[in-house]
Amino acid sequence: MNKSPNPSIHYLDSLLKEQDLSLTQHQLEQLWRYHKLLREGNRDHDLTRLIKFETIVTKHYVDCIKVTKLIELPSNIIDIGTGAGFPGIPLKIMCSDTNIILAEHRPRRVDFLNKVISELGLKQITTYPHKITYNTNIDKIDAVITRALETIPETLKRIRNIVNNNAKIIFMKGPNCSEEIREAKMASPEFILEKDIHYKISTVDKRRLVVFTLSTPHQ
Repeated sequence: MNKSPNPSIHYLDSLLKEQDLSLTQHQLEQLWRYHKLLREGNRDHDLTRLIKFETIVTKHYVDCIKVTKLIELPSNIIDIGTGAGFPGIPLKIMCSDTNIILAEHRPRRVDFLNKVISELGLKQITTYPHKITYNTNIDKIDAVITRALETIPETLKRIRNIVNNNAKIIFMKGPNCSEEIREAKMASPEFILEKDIHYKISTVDKRRLVVFTLSTPHQ
């Protein structure tokens, strides 16, 4: 049986290239530094339940980075329930000019995120250390992205008052979310389904990128 190579920046690069993801040297170095911080912090922060290097690369990094190949990100976006920084940190590494807010209410994870931002030298990215709710009072933004947070209808209700008209709500979902989409159309008709993209992050892992757009102005 062939043994997998030990985790390294070169092995990370090869795994990404297997999914047709080619990063610049600077992006690759930032992602590798992020990975090392994730592994170090996971001892006491419970940042991810994934252990195997190849699994982390596929289910976290490839999944997040592929978003940038499937759609054009708006210039101002909030990542709700980002946890350890997914998808916000990989998205920032790939799209340095995009302004990103990482919304995460758990203090230890916020501390980790701030450490990542500092040590990677990331700009135009901040943490918002609170839950986003229907009554949250922040400057309205152009886009929301979520990954493994809750159902689509729940998120659309939660973010209704924090987004601008024509804002994009981007959902990183598993393959079996058709019922969620149907329920969302009924519960929040002001949000129009714009994209429903089926894709893979490995030979077996199927994903969907679902994008809704707010079609009516706030009163």
